[in-house]
Amino acid sequence: MKKVVLVSCFLLLTVKLFAQQFSQYNTGTLYDSFENPSQRSFIPDSSRFIASNFFIPNLTGNFYVTGNAQDAVIDRFFSGYYNTKALQIGQGKYSNIRSSSNAYLAMLKIFTSLNGNQEIGFSISSRAEAMGYVTDESLALFAGPNDFNKSFYANVLNDNYSYQVYHQFSFSYREQINPRFALGIKLSALLGLAYSDVRINQSQLTLDQPNDAAIIALSGTGKISEQIKKFTFKNPGAAITIGTGLTTRDGYRLQFNLKDLGIIRWGGDSYIANFVSGDTINNFSKKEREQNIINAVSSITSGNKTPGPFYSHTNAIFETSINRTYWLDYDKKFRIAPTLIASKELFYDHVTAAAVVPFSYNNITVTGTASYNTLGLFNWGGQLMYKTPNFELFAGTERLYQSAKAVRTALRNNGAQQEQVVRNTGAYSGADVFFGISFKFGNVIEHPMNASWIPNGEDGGFFSRIWHKVFKGKQGTY
Repeated sequence: MKKVVLVSCFLLLTVKLFAQQFSQYNTGTLYDSFENPSQRSFIPDSSRFIASNFFIPNLTGNFYVTGNAQDAVIDRFFSGYYNTKALQIGQGKYSNIRSSSNAYLAMLKIFTSLNGNQEIGFSISSRAEAMGYVTDESLALFAGPNDFNKSFYANVLNDNYSYQVYHQFSFSYREQINPRFALGIKLSALLGLAYSDVRINQSQLTLDQPNDAAIIALSGTGKISEQIKKFTFKNPGAAITIGTGLTTRDGYRLQFNLKDLGIIRWGGDSYIANFVSGDTINNFSKKEREQNIINAVSSITSGNKTPGPFYSHTNAIFETSINRTYWLDYDKKFRIAPTLIASKELFYDHVTAAAVVPFSYNNITVTGTASYNTLGLFNWGGQLMYKTPNFELFAGTERLYQSAKAVRTALRNNGAQQEQVVRNTGAYSGADVFFGISFKFGNVIEHPMNASWIPNGEDGGFFSRIWHKVFKGKQGTY
């Protein structure tokens, strides 16, 4: 993975997507129980007591780009050329790019006791988080000299970006402390794979047309950890997720989740750079300029470096939600269970509000979602899920319109045409997708009245014992 500011958007799109899915809230899926640990994934007297994805990845992720860079990024990513028609040179325009992904490679959850509906789980996932600001001139640079009318530009390449990629090994525990209150926790060990945080404060661009070259000079700071291609403990970290679920007397379910609050210590081949340097991009009008730009910027931003460790935080989120289920018929086949969610990133200013409306008939659920954040972006999409007590399969997108446009661009074979037209005039462009599947096996969880085998504890769970010691209540089977 290249630590390159000017092409960070393209590199991020190829390896990671921005994940914050709301459609899984209150679905009771295995994925939901790991992301929101107070959620149960087993139903006594209906489901079997072991759940797993059998190493079929459960994926979620998306990316988006705002501003004038939309056409340049989308057409380069899907069609192989730079559409620079919307870019404005010398006007100080920036575009915002965000992306992330979460891929659960292995998930295993076990129902351990009816006394408190206790569940324990283990999971292995790969995660990535990325964000950045890129200038119009930085993207136009990759299209060659045609968009530049002057021979010298100052401070037009002042880009900022950061990304990190890491593995997450987690243990989760969930317990129904009393009929109205559930508590869950997920403890994670992290192993960092790659990290880069580059800030360009000053820049210069000089065009040397007689020699078909461009000279760039950059000044700024960077924290970089080289990509690790094999399993190692050089970049350790830890994270915690805590979730609570409270059911009110009139049937409303409240959730409060602190998700993935963690830190990673980047050691090994890590360094801090304070770069002030320049380099020449040769063959600026030819197709090899892209690789030449990558090499030049990588060389500059890794200059004047001091080897040594540093720390980074994960993109922790606090979420709260309210949900209620309504049956639409007497036979309880038709159900609607709307959820309202508020989400706040702890280390950034972004806040998102979302509404999730699932409509279920027997084992089939169709969900509509809508969200709006403080970046001024409105998203809408949906999910289709088939779920029985022992099997679940779901897929969807929370950016349906943008994802459809991205697919249409990917299917349109216009790379040879290299059209220079403005296509994306909305607030942003991007794509979003999520998919999951899991199975339950083993003995059926049965209550004592008709049990042939039952994993029933004697004294309640760990959380329950603490709860009842504090509040002097009575334990029981819920």
